[in-house]
Amino acid sequence: MHTSKQRGFTLIELVVVIIILGILAVVAAPKFINLKSDALIASLKGFQGALKSANTLVYSKAVLSGQEKLDPGSVTLNGVNISTTVGYITPLADNIAKALDGSFEVVVDASKTDITADWAIFYNAGTNPSVSIYPKGFTSFANCNLRYLAGSSVSADPTFYALTTSGC
Repeated sequence: MHTSKQRGFTLIELVVVIIILGILAVVAAPKFINLKSDALIASLKGFQGALKSANTLVYSKAVLSGQEKLDPGSVTLNGVNISTTVGYITPLADNIAKALDGSFEVVVDASKTDITADWAIFYNAGTNPSVSIYPKGFTSFANCNLRYLAGSSVSADPTFYALTTSGC
């Protein structure tokens, strides 16, 4: 005669496992909550890298054509004419869209949030003209953007990139 003894988990063992899973969830949850913010910041940093690369290429073409000291100048990149300031991409919204491959919408109102493209480009006029780039669907433009400025008015370096990610 063979008797089998069935064993299962006791109630205490199940409660301990549930408590351990709860502690793990509490510890891991904050890391996943900020994923959108981290993704936006990574996108802006990627855009900054792409813009720096495009600027290096434009500057190289400007040097080859003897325009690195001209303000204004222009170079042809991928069959498109891009205006330059001392050899670098002039900070105009249309120039950024021409220099980079992507989905851009040029906006005249920085508070516009219903853009259909992946990126909005806003031209900041003034003493030191610049462009600000912010991601699609973002409502706090002032706190999540990349600002680009180029030209002889930039003190030490003729190009300037400023990331603002406090509100991403």
